Amino acid sequence: MTSRTCGGWPRTIAAVAVIFGASQLFVRQLDAIGPMLGLSSAVTALLLSPVATELTEIMNAVIWVRQGKTRLALANISGAMMIQATVPSGLGLLFTDWEFDGALLWAGLVTMAAVVYLLLTMRAHRLTPGRLAFAAFFYLVFAVGLVPILG
Repeated sequence: MTSRTCGGWPRTIAAVAVIFGASQLFVRQLDAIGPMLGLSSAVTALLLSPVATELTEIMNAVIWVRQGKTRLALANISGAMMIQATVPSGLGLLFTDWEFDGALLWAGLVTMAAVVYLLLTMRAHRLTPGRLAFAAFFYLVFAVGLVPILG
């Protein structure tokens, strides 16, 4: 082993520690913001976490679609979402009290609609930056649909 390969481990461990600490802070802030807004922790996480965690993926996708790399853009988004849908959700189900309520059902339905829209758009070879950005409309539909569910 050279000093170059050994030197990476302390940085990797430090990076993982920073990510862990920042994620703990983020979750605590979501817990604090939810009651201030009159929302449950699950709903607050559904509204704010995607913005914080997926914004960079979306920006990369928009850039790549503009460059004509649509498959790379969708692979990037779907890969990131696959990881986020499995690892954190699995840990959340194991270590927290999850109640499958109307807000979570609504989130699942709107997510499925967004996936179908993107799938049909891509299969028709009509994916453009504008159409990809239009998928954000589903987030707005989700947020507006929460009002009667929570009211």
